[in-house]
Amino acid sequence: MRKPREERVVTMYKNVYEKLSPFYVKVSDALNRIRDGKNSIRVMEVRGGDKPKKLALPIVLWSGYFEKREDNDNRRHSGLVVLDFDHVNTTEVKRVLGTDNFVYACWLSPSGDGIKALVEISNPERHRDHFRSLVKYFSDTYGLIVDETGINESRACFESYDPDIVVKDSDVYGAMIGEVQQSTKDIEVRTDYSKLQIAANMIRRAGKGEKHNTLVRAAVLIGGYVAARKVEESEAFRILTQEIAAREPDDLNKAKDTIRDGIEKGKTMPISEIVADEERIRREMLIMDGDMSFISSGDEDWQWFQDLIEDRIQPGLSTGNQQFDQYFRFKREFVMVNGHSNIGKTTFMLWLMVAASVNHGWRWVLYSAENKTAAIKMRLLQYAFNRPAKNLSHQEMKFGWKWVEDHFVVIDNKSIYSYYDLLIFTEKILRQQHIDGLLIDPYNSLTVDLSSHRGVGTHEYHYEAASQFLTTTTRLDVAVWVNAHSYTDSQRKKDSDGYPEAPYAEDTEHGGKWVNRSDCFLTLHRKIQHQDHDVRMTTEVHVRKVRNKETGGKPTPLSLPLLFQMNQQESGFRMIGLEPMLFPSIDHLLKTQQSSLF
Repeated sequence: MRKPREERVVTMYKNVYEKLSPFYVKVSDALNRIRDGKNSIRVMEVRGGDKPKKLALPIVLWSGYFEKREDNDNRRHSGLVVLDFDHVNTTEVKRVLGTDNFVYACWLSPSGDGIKALVEISNPERHRDHFRSLVKYFSDTYGLIVDETGINESRACFESYDPDIVVKDSDVYGAMIGEVQQSTKDIEVRTDYSKLQIAANMIRRAGKGEKHNTLVRAAVLIGGYVAARKVEESEAFRILTQEIAAREPDDLNKAKDTIRDGIEKGKTMPISEIVADEERIRREMLIMDGDMSFISSGDEDWQWFQDLIEDRIQPGLSTGNQQFDQYFRFKREFVMVNGHSNIGKTTFMLWLMVAASVNHGWRWVLYSAENKTAAIKMRLLQYAFNRPAKNLSHQEMKFGWKWVEDHFVVIDNKSIYSYYDLLIFTEKILRQQHIDGLLIDPYNSLTVDLSSHRGVGTHEYHYEAASQFLTTTTRLDVAVWVNAHSYTDSQRKKDSDGYPEAPYAEDTEHGGKWVNRSDCFLTLHRKIQHQDHDVRMTTEVHVRKVRNKETGGKPTPLSLPLLFQMNQQESGFRMIGLEPMLFPSIDHLLKTQQSSLF
């Protein structure tokens, strides 16, 4: 989830001579200072000819959080590049830049004869490659020359004053040097029909008593884009005339005069007003479009309520153990699992997957980065038989291996993948065969691929990953289980006996986002250095969260986890309690197959 650009932080100094005492403001606050004229008196003095006063203006480093004014000291890139267009027709250039798809903000420079612009880039670590490409883009598209000395990350810009600063939604610029297509250097008029579509929709939706005022507003809006060379005037006049004619006005010729006058007025207006009015119009049209499909269905909600009252809500599938079922059930949900390193998270979760496969026929996609794929399959086979592989006959080995192949698709781990890769792999497999669940083990082993996430930081990246896991369960109707390590610091916490204590949900690496987004959260813990062998072989299962309690499950008491002990042969667990087993050995399936042959 990408942080809104207006909330990102940029660096300021009180003047160009200051290098040791930066202060930090949000992008929105830095832009508001320009609009509100925090230093308007001094800027106007500069524009009036007192050039030395410029050196006393505050400076802004738009590309991020710097502790020193050095390119290699950018601690957190804002994802923004600032561009200088010097000694230009400021009115015309501001119109052009203010309507460009990639320009987020543009304003008059302190000297008054240039325009500054901000563009968001997709890969901040490639700042200079983006800058070179932007130089080419603005030259090729509009014939505008960017000051190429501004390529460095710590580029300092004097704070300006412009009450008509343009700040708008914009696309993220992803091209780098060599990726931009050649086009003409002349500022040609290419009609942007999306702008004309807005005006056309305004006229179509206008009420009977609103047609004239709406036509004026639509014509003024398009006039602004005519001046910015986004719309061809003759084409604008043709379409607006066509739309108002369809509404059968009392006097079509008078309506045409209204269109002409509106376009002329719009051509003289500041582009910031045109952009702001378009945003208001878009918002009004969304509010008035009559689409109320976002409201939940009363009938569906009532039916769910009735089903709940009358015990018709289907519970999650049984684990095979009534005691365990009180706290956890197999559901097609996002289950997050944390625990300290080397306590057996993979072992327990593989065994639990086998329980779902034996009891309910679930089929899994499995990615385990830290274990050999053949060893994973062998462990699944052993858990299914509840016997070590060396104690199996050749026939049992062949039957068990086929059973594993039928129920588990193991992703090769010779390469390192991102979470997005694994979700794509799962969907690809799902189109070939039925799948009930996905295990990612562990999340910490995945590569962090920021290249397709348009300048987001790692926090936003991991939050988006958690959100993707959650939505995937609904979209594909599969369970998504994700193992993750706990923070190193949490492993230093000791219980009253001096052994590491179980981590909490918020101790997961990359923070509390996992417990927020998950449907169910488990903590696995084992005292691997305990002097008692039975304790060393016992896994604690703490159920930290169950979102959908209506379908079964609930958190375990804080100091009373569920206990599962690995058997002497390390081929499975038994639950400590009245009902130790979760599933029978697949021996019975082999016997059934053999008896069917006779």
